[in-house]
Amino acid sequence: MNIKNYVLSIIILTSFISCGQETFEFKSEINPEKTYSLSMNMSSTNRVNYLTENSELKGKTAESNNSTKMTRITTTKEIMNNDSFPAIIEYGQIITTINGSKTTNPISGTIVKGTYFDNKLNVKEVLSNDLDEKTKNGIKYALENVKPDIDFPKKPLKIGDSFEHNMPMTIPIEGANPVKIEIIKTFTLKSVKENIAIFILKETIQLSTQIEQTNVTANGDGNGIVEFDINENQIIKNNASFTIEVNVKINDDITVNSIVNSNSEVETKIE
Repeated sequence: MNIKNYVLSIIILTSFISCGQETFEFKSEINPEKTYSLSMNMSSTNRVNYLTENSELKGKTAESNNSTKMTRITTTKEIMNNDSFPAIIEYGQIITTINGSKTTNPISGTIVKGTYFDNKLNVKEVLSNDLDEKTKNGIKYALENVKPDIDFPKKPLKIGDSFEHNMPMTIPIEGANPVKIEIIKTFTLKSVKENIAIFILKETIQLSTQIEQTNVTANGDGNGIVEFDINENQIIKNNASFTIEVNVKINDDITVNSIVNSNSEVETKIE
C-alpha cells in the first residue's frame, strides 16, 4: 500500500469511528412526581496583603473566612391536564459562618408553593413567619427567573466533547472599587456509565472585559467535577474549587494584593 492510499484509509476509518460514537443530550429539567433533596456547602478564604514601603501598612495582612451550608427539598406532584404540575419547595437550615461567627438565614424554614409548566416555576405563595413582603417577593422573583447552573449546548455531545460557560463575579477590595472578573468554565464529557455522565471542569479567571478597569490585574484557575443523571435530566453533583489573585494599585506607593480560595459542593438526590 502506497502512502497516498494509506492516508486515505486512515481518513475513512476515522470517519467511521467518529460517526459511530454515541451522542447524549443534556437539558436540566424538573419532572413531576419526584423529590429533589439538595445539599450545598460553600466556603471561601480571602487573604489581603499590602505591597508597600509605607511604614503603617508594610507587612500588614488581613484574612476572612466565610462558609454557607443549606438544604432544600423540592417535591413535585402528578401532572395535570394542562401539562403543569404542582410543586412545594421547603428550605431547611441555611447557616452562614463569617470568621467563626454563625448566623441562621431568616429564609430557613420557608415554604414555597407553585406550579411548573415548560420547566418554569410559577410561584403561588411564599410562607414564612420571619420574612417581610419585600423579601418574599424577592424569593418569588428569584425562583421564577432562575437560570440553569450550567448552560448545556443544544446539540448532542459525545465523549471528549467540550463546551464553555462564562460566569461573572465581583470581588470586594478594601480601599478600592470592587473588581469585576470572569470565570471561564470549560466542561469536557469524560464518560457515561449507567446513564450517569461525568464532566471534568477546568476554570480560567480573568478581568471582566465588559468594563474598563485600570491599575488592576487578575488571574486564577480552578477545577471540578460534574455528574449528570441522564434519565432524570438533572445535575446530581457539582463540585468545584478555584484560586484567584487580584492586584489593585491604589496609588504609586500602595498595591493591594488579594488571594481568594473558594470551594463548593452541591449534591442532589432524586427519589
